[in-house]
Amino acid sequence: MEQTLVIGGKNVVFRKSGATMLSYKRQTGREFYSDLTAFLSCVKRDKDGKVSMTDGVPDVDMSKFDMEYMYQMLHVMARAADKSIPSDILEWLDSFEDFDVIGAFCQLLPMLGKEMAIDEKN
Repeated sequence: MEQTLVIGGKNVVFRKSGATMLSYKRQTGREFYSDLTAFLSCVKRDKDGKVSMTDGVPDVDMSKFDMEYMYQMLHVMARAADKSIPSDILEWLDSFEDFDVIGAFCQLLPMLGKEMAIDEKN
């Protein structure tokens, strides 16, 4: 599954495949779905349990989540789509003027959590 996002004025293709979870674990030493679940537990909800949104992006209590996990997930999926992306995540990130990691990550949530039936609107 692939999705293209514009980040820092560049088109970036992200690919999630059967190898995504293992690639993530090899790069970080952490479990992909454990980190994704940790992120989802930080998404703010209103009194009715609906996801709280601002400008189309879920509100997230980032004091409870390490943003490095998001950067790592995005890097793994970008490299899966484009092998010319450097293996050094800092080198890759440095190639962008700016990088809205929360916005990008949230746009990819439906693809990331397809097996977990994640729907950011519910």
